[in-house]
Amino acid sequence: MHGIVHKSLKEYVVERTDDDTWDTIVEQTDLEPKLYLPVTHYDDAEIDTVLERLSSMATQDRDAIERDFGRTLAPELLSTFSAHLRRDWEFAELLASLEDVYDDVDDATKEASLPAISCSRESDGTVVTYDTHRDQQYCGLAHGILEGFAAAYGADATVTETACVDDGADECTFRVDLE
Repeated sequence: MHGIVHKSLKEYVVERTDDDTWDTIVEQTDLEPKLYLPVTHYDDAEIDTVLERLSSMATQDRDAIERDFGRTLAPELLSTFSAHLRRDWEFAELLASLEDVYDDVDDATKEASLPAISCSRESDGTVVTYDTHRDQQYCGLAHGILEGFAAAYGADATVTETACVDDGADECTFRVDLE
């Protein structure tokens, strides 16, 4: 997984708790302490390990933590990959171009393997489908990222999960309605 995710997850944990909690998670999970670099590739298992430990320590379940983290991660992704975005876009234009942006980022980051994403515009909203080859699907994370993108663009939007692999669907599907 791309290092910006690892770096942002560490920052997320420290901001919501403290450095000691992060150190405890690293110690209890036998992760090697390291400085995460945003442009380096790291093992997905580290994200899974941290999210599992965090959810066992918190009152929220893993999906809720993933979703909250996704909202925090979204502006970091927009900043990191800003070269692939047009500065004059509104949120609806980002959604309309999301597949192309995603393909550009995938081409530019050969080490990282991105999940598949597709978007289709309907008369009253946008449908985003998300599927990954990973063992863990990260549906909550995808949901939160879409909400975080809307917030970063100042859009009044509602993101609703309409299908999920955790419930037997082939892929996660989200509906984004602009108010």
